[in-house]
Amino acid sequence: MSSFEERPLDLFTRKVLIVTAVVLGVGLLWLVRHVLLLVFMAAVLAAGIAPAVRWVRVRWRYWFHKHIPRGTAVLIVYLPFVVVVIGLALILIPQLMTDFRELAAQMPVLIEQNILKPLEKHLPMTAVREFLRDSELPEGRMFGFVRGAAAAVGGVIAILFMVAWMLIDSQRLRNLILLIYPPGVRAERRQTLIRIGRRMSAWLSGQLLLALIIGVMTFCALVLLRIPYALPLAILAAVGELIPVIGPILGAVPACAIALLHSPWQFWSMLAFAILLQKFENLFIAPRVISKKVAVSPLAVFVAFMMGASLLGIVGAILAIPVAAIVQVAFEEAFVAHRERRQNLERAGTLLRQVD
Repeated sequence: MSSFEERPLDLFTRKVLIVTAVVLGVGLLWLVRHVLLLVFMAAVLAAGIAPAVRWVRVRWRYWFHKHIPRGTAVLIVYLPFVVVVIGLALILIPQLMTDFRELAAQMPVLIEQNILKPLEKHLPMTAVREFLRDSELPEGRMFGFVRGAAAAVGGVIAILFMVAWMLIDSQRLRNLILLIYPPGVRAERRQTLIRIGRRMSAWLSGQLLLALIIGVMTFCALVLLRIPYALPLAILAAVGELIPVIGPILGAVPACAIALLHSPWQFWSMLAFAILLQKFENLFIAPRVISKKVAVSPLAVFVAFMMGASLLGIVGAILAIPVAAIVQVAFEEAFVAHRERRQNLERAGTLLRQVD
């Protein structure tokens, strides 16, 4: 009887320990969520660069009939990427700081001349002036902004190192993840990881190309319309393009606001350009740049965007699409048969139209 009575007690104790370990693990992951976010961003970038590494290795074998180590291929692809990123940062950051400093100095004058004085003929503006005066940045908070900027630079450097390490040890990392699964299903899970990597690569390359096109076109329009601060406004438009749902609208708002503070014709011209650019992007650019392999349900995009923005702010909103794509691949693997995905795409649904 004693052994019969001990078994339920042991089972209950084991369940309590498991639940406690899970709760403690979730709490620990929440405490280090910022580090996990950097790791995830590095993984997305590594997935986007991995096809270029694979292309270099294949072409090297074709041209020279020799095998090239993966580390050397990563160096050939990743070193120019890092040099370009650092070069652009060294060139753009000083100009951006100068433009933002000038914009911050001129903003009160522009608001006073172009908004408050015209409206003062019809409405009292004293409360608005007091609100704007109280909203100026206190000198004591400057240290916090400097510390935040230093943390952002450190995060970028950490991401660059993690991307290089993930590219070199990608196969080892994949095998380490596969150890979680039983041996009988590891081959199938390996194909799932490959599909996720391909979808991440297609999303990243398409999204970056789309952001570059929008940024360049916005910069050219700002220069032609003689709207000041063209470089920072174009960068904001490019970054806004990375945010789903409302990103393109938010990216165009700063340029229209600066144009409004200078002259009405510049504002209306910039507003017309922004509307035409969005229509041109939706009808011609996006369908050709963003492949159907990255197609995700609009509802899934919206839900992922809302959840990501509420949890992690703008960074979570930007990462909403890759997370939704990963969830979609996992859903397909769990609920859609492999034969149905490959041979009966119409029955599987439009979201599954991709080559494994």
